This record gives sequence, C-alpha cells and structure tokens, in this order.
Amino acid sequence: MLTADSRMPWMALLLSGLVAALFAVTGPAPAEWVYDRDAIAAGEAWRLLSSHLSHSDLEHLLWNLLGLVTLGTIVEQHFGVKLLLGALLLGSLLVDLVLWWAMPWLSYYCGLSGVLNTLLVTALAALWRQSPQITLLVGAGSLLKILWEMSAGQALLTHTTWASVPAAHLAGWIAGLAVVLGMWAVQATPERRRTTLPAGHRPAGK
Repeated sequence: MLTADSRMPWMALLLSGLVAALFAVTGPAPAEWVYDRDAIAAGEAWRLLSSHLSHSDLEHLLWNLLGLVTLGTIVEQHFGVKLLLGALLLGSLLVDLVLWWAMPWLSYYCGLSGVLNTLLVTALAALWRQSPQITLLVGAGSLLKILWEMSAGQALLTHTTWASVPAAHLAGWIAGLAVVLGMWAVQATPERRRTTLPAGHRPAGK
C-alpha cells in the first residue's frame, strides 16, 4: 500500500518558489517567456517550457501556486521527485503539442493550469487505495469541469487577464492519465512475472 513520505517536499516547494520569483522579477506575462507562436516558429523553442512558468496576473499566479504546492507535495511524497518532474515534463509536452498542432489560431498562452491537471490525476492515484470512491468522484468532476469550460469557452472558477484555454487543461488531464497508467503497468509487471512462473520454479535468491 502506498504511503506518504513525511520528508519535506523540497522539489515542489523549490519549483513553487521559482515560479513566484519569476513573477516578482519579470511581472505578468513577460514577452520573452510566454508562448508566442510566431516567436516559436522563428526558433525560440525555450518558450515551450518557460510559458508554463509565466502568468498573466497575480490572481493567475496565486491559483497556480496553490495547485503546485498542494498537488506537487502529494505527488512528491507518494511517488518521489523523479516522478514529479516526469509528470511535469510530460504534461508540458502534451499541452505544447495540443497548442501547436490542434490550435494554430492561438497566438499566445501562459500559465501552469494545464500541467496542474497532470499533477491532479497523478495525485488522485496516490489517494486511490485510501478512498477510491472519492478519488473517482474528484477525477470525474475535474474532467466534467474541463468539458464544460470547453463548451462554454471560459473558466468556471477564475477570471484572469488572459482568457483560459480549457483544451490545455484537457491535454494536461490526459497526460496525467498516461502517467498513472504507466505507473500501474510498471508495478504490475513484476507481479505478472511471479504469477506466470512454471510450477515448482522459484526465483533465484540474492
């Protein structure tokens, strides 16, 4: 059974501090950091990562910091730093792919909200055995919220300077599902091998 590590979630806190410091230094939506389609096409590929660290206003920043600290702590304490970073990178990649290939009309984007949905689904996996019903309810509710936002064309809970992009939230949610399925597949492999050993065969001891 998965249990939380009681150690300080230093990576989640470090990343949150980095995002806050960046906003303090550069201000809202720094032109050199946000997702700018024309600039990326011209070779400024760093924006595919830096755009997720930039925010359009203080409300945008505070909501995302709350999510990063909370969800990042759960993921780090249950699954470790490597999986936290891997989930963040996969979420960033899938959000970028959706923005670039599926939304060619979108010129600008910034914020962590898409990637936070990756952490949300991953964090729910950590809570599954303790409360599967609540986990399913929250997971389904988060997906329904995203689908409503996509149909309405606006965020349900926040009103930031730059309009919300619900498709990025869905991309992040799907990336989180991929992380969870990948974890379950890796965990199931040793168990599958043990159950398929020929009768009378014992694995060699160490």
